[in-house]
Amino acid sequence: MKKYACKYVVLRFAPYSETGEFANVGVLLYSKSHNSFVFKLDTADIGARVSKFFHIDDRQVFKFAMTSYQKELAFVQEQVAHHHMSAEEAFDFLVKPRATLLRFSEVRTLITDSIDGTLNSVFARMVSHSSASQVKNRLKLGGILRSQLDSLCLEYPFRRHKFSKSVFEVTYDFTQLSEQGEPLKLIQPIEIKDKLTAKEIFEVVGNNEVRLNRMASLDLLPKRVLLPFSLNENRTKEAEEAWSIVKSELNHFGELVDIHNKSAIEKFAKH
Repeated sequence: MKKYACKYVVLRFAPYSETGEFANVGVLLYSKSHNSFVFKLDTADIGARVSKFFHIDDRQVFKFAMTSYQKELAFVQEQVAHHHMSAEEAFDFLVKPRATLLRFSEVRTLITDSIDGTLNSVFARMVSHSSASQVKNRLKLGGILRSQLDSLCLEYPFRRHKFSKSVFEVTYDFTQLSEQGEPLKLIQPIEIKDKLTAKEIFEVVGNNEVRLNRMASLDLLPKRVLLPFSLNENRTKEAEEAWSIVKSELNHFGELVDIHNKSAIEKFAKH
């Protein structure tokens, strides 16, 4: 699929100019080559998160600012759709400095093959902080796994190891090395957290797949790989369908087990 450049800014709510504090509340993005302008604002439980952060008693302050700006964005987006102005002109007009409670980050550029997909990805990372929660979940799973492995008192314990070849390198926290230092086994937790959407499941697992596939192509992947995961049993139908798809893909690299299945992890580690 052909890739192209797009530009975006993060919308910030900054009620106190003297302190410089702000909260990310939206994303504006455009592609010149596709003449496409899109945006996404934080409208979930509108004002609760931001009002609490800034200790604003009147949530309506934030709500009014966001509602008014959303109407302006929708109007400009319509102008672009009807070719009354270009996406670039719309973007440049909207992100001009203004004396309001809403400010912008610096303009950033990235390469994409999907305008909507990139908008959602940037919003998740910069506004809803999905990447931060994924890191937290990764640390949680890593702690559970480390506790299980340490209790086994293995002759060759699983430890942090850097795999490298040519210009490629990646570090995994749970690698079992031989007496000569050769990687024998690899355990890589899959950081699936509760309430992930189908799209987020594909993104999280996709990141792991890319690394594992690259290691395999470079002959770096140990012959034995275990992929422990933790997934909420009360997941949506869409999330269940996405998980069933990625499970079959991950099975090409190693054995999938629930991270709380101590006997399966012990068996893999000892034999």
